[in-house]
Amino acid sequence: MDSRIIERIPWRDFLYLLLLLVTLGATSSAHARQPLELLESVGHYPLTSQLEYLEDPNGKLQLGDVFDSDAFLPPLRGIPNFGFTRSTYWFRIPLTRSSDSTETWLIEIGYPPLDDIALYLTDRQGRTLYEARGGDAHPFATWPIEHHHFTVPLPIPGNEQSWLYLRVQTEGSLQLPATIWSDVNFIESMRGAQHLLGLYYGILLSMLLYNLLLYTSIRDSTYLYYVLYIGAYALFQLSLNGLAFEYLWPNATAWANRAVPFFIAAAMLGMIKLARSFLQTATQLPRADKVLRVCNTAFAVLAVFSLFAPYNWAIIPATASAVIIPIIVFAISGKMLLRGHRPARYFLAAFGVLLLGVLLYGLKTFHALPTNLVTEHALQIGSALEMILLSLALGDRLKVMREEQERMEREAKLMLEARVAERTAELHHALVELESANLTLKERNTIDGLTGARNRQFLDDTLEAEWRRAHRDQTPLSVLLLDIDYFKDVNDNYGHQCGDVALQRVAATIEGLLHRAGDTLGRYGGEEFMVILPNTSLEGARALAEKIRQQISRLSLEHNGENFSLTVSIGAASIVPDAPASPEALAELIGSADAALYRGKSRGRNRVELAS
Repeated sequence: MDSRIIERIPWRDFLYLLLLLVTLGATSSAHARQPLELLESVGHYPLTSQLEYLEDPNGKLQLGDVFDSDAFLPPLRGIPNFGFTRSTYWFRIPLTRSSDSTETWLIEIGYPPLDDIALYLTDRQGRTLYEARGGDAHPFATWPIEHHHFTVPLPIPGNEQSWLYLRVQTEGSLQLPATIWSDVNFIESMRGAQHLLGLYYGILLSMLLYNLLLYTSIRDSTYLYYVLYIGAYALFQLSLNGLAFEYLWPNATAWANRAVPFFIAAAMLGMIKLARSFLQTATQLPRADKVLRVCNTAFAVLAVFSLFAPYNWAIIPATASAVIIPIIVFAISGKMLLRGHRPARYFLAAFGVLLLGVLLYGLKTFHALPTNLVTEHALQIGSALEMILLSLALGDRLKVMREEQERMEREAKLMLEARVAERTAELHHALVELESANLTLKERNTIDGLTGARNRQFLDDTLEAEWRRAHRDQTPLSVLLLDIDYFKDVNDNYGHQCGDVALQRVAATIEGLLHRAGDTLGRYGGEEFMVILPNTSLEGARALAEKIRQQISRLSLEHNGENFSLTVSIGAASIVPDAPASPEALAELIGSADAALYRGKSRGRNRVELAS
């Protein structure tokens, strides 16, 4: 071609025209994607690798902003999973169905921990045909369908292309396992899933109750730690799959968000306690036991921290530690197995499968592994296998304990034949110690745990015994009933802890004024105390009551730099019994003292009143 002809071609105009055509092509192709056709014969469509997505870092975009957007990126491989992110994400997919289809179509979002999900169904022009909101930031009653997964009906017009838009924002891991179902297929799938969940939680509940009964029978703390572990783990699973939000706390949106990290921490706390008790690390591996004790404290702090800290600050360390801690425990178990510690082999096998499940799920949450059937249900699979293996571990523990007991019995029998006299002396000594221990235990069971005074049951028994003695000897028996004035104000103004201190100070003051061996002080209930005074006349009781009143009024208590005092009102009653002890007679004596006490209350408090 002649170079002069080439020079006459308007190349600049040609390039402008080409650029315009490319731009128009891109604009017109924004919604030119082939729609997903919903067929009754198929019944369900997992939206894996089909959702275009758009990141909204500031979370300010609305449906109108994204409807004609060309910024949507092609679908990801596998279920969309963006890990822990502060961004809001938009997803979209074109849909169509035939006009003669009678099926009702639903979309199910199979990840309950998502906070806020907005769903929009639009026509080709962007008009909204239907919209719905869900996620655990919204009360469960506001969800379109009562199901632990956010499930929404899709009124798709026949033979017309519609667009499904999803806007998702969450403080936790953002993943979107979405499936479109026909109503018939959804009901069948839901029925099967409910049966499996019922079987799974039935296993957890049965193991919890079984080990709780074992604990009440043999009082081995290992079983109690297992109950703590399995209980917290079950509640974690219920929170994770949405059943807790559906059945246990459907309106507690704030707690629904915090339940997952809290129960992770509680479950790990139970696991550590179980490992320390089962493996006896305190004696077998003291250094490793120190590590577990530090972890124990850390999880207790994390459980409390998760109740008020921002969700991201709680869920990330909880999820990360739920991967790290099982590895530490697993390594300790392996080391103890190498040392020949027999229980460690079953423990290693039982918790190995569980820890593998925890590891897979944690890596999936941090987007290190893809979301699929195995990683999504790794916790359930691992924990179900763990139940079977751990039952063998606990059975082996009982077997070892039984063998040890039988061995000790054989040795004891042989030693008894050779050393009858020595064993008899040792047995006698043991019986004496046991009797002493029983007496000590009985004594402790009569003490009020807060004030150190005797408890109500001891007062009732003592009053009946002193009545019988007074009736036999025809001596007076007196009773004082004391009540701290305005004690409710102490609790309201200074707090219950300060109120407890006040009760302790009052009890100590009264005890210091009782000098006879038979005089008995006890906490009658709340802020009331009783003093039983055998062989004491009404006048003697009045004199002692006045000393008590004056001494308590001199008490000075302090709270946050502020000093305050207490007063008491006291009712005194006395009798020389002329009939044997009976519930009615005892109640009448106490009632007389009580009437005098409340007469003192009505006359201004801080006084002693005698029964008429």
